[in-house]
Amino acid sequence: MTMQVSRDHRAARNQASIDLADSGAGPSVIELYDAQGGNLIAVRTLGKPCGVINTEGRIVLQPASANDMVQLTGKPSFAVWRSGTGASIAADAVTDQNGSGPFKVMGTSLGEDGLPTGMLYQGGVVVLTSPMVLG
Repeated sequence: MTMQVSRDHRAARNQASIDLADSGAGPSVIELYDAQGGNLIAVRTLGKPCGVINTEGRIVLQPASANDMVQLTGKPSFAVWRSGTGASIAADAVTDQNGSGPFKVMGTSLGEDGLPTGMLYQGGVVVLTSPMVLG
């Protein structure tokens, strides 16, 4: 059985995660990696603060106003959320907006079913689904 936490407990825990992510002089970022050897495909810079707490006590990440460019063509399969000091905050799966991964990207190509594939292309803009809700 999984422990059930209250909305207030979740909100307090998640606010601590935001505070940790915003520590340091630099911005918090989401690094996107592919499954083939863990190549870094793209980095999405977050604003400061990097997130807010929603009515459910979950984190809604806030992208920086400037767009980041995709560094390497590929389909991201996992992401690392890093603090402003470069420390890892969390890592988990990446999917397109229809997938079940906690980190979701909007790719620019469409599959045979007409749905986005999550594929990113070098020189393109890194777009996280909005809002990106964690925790």
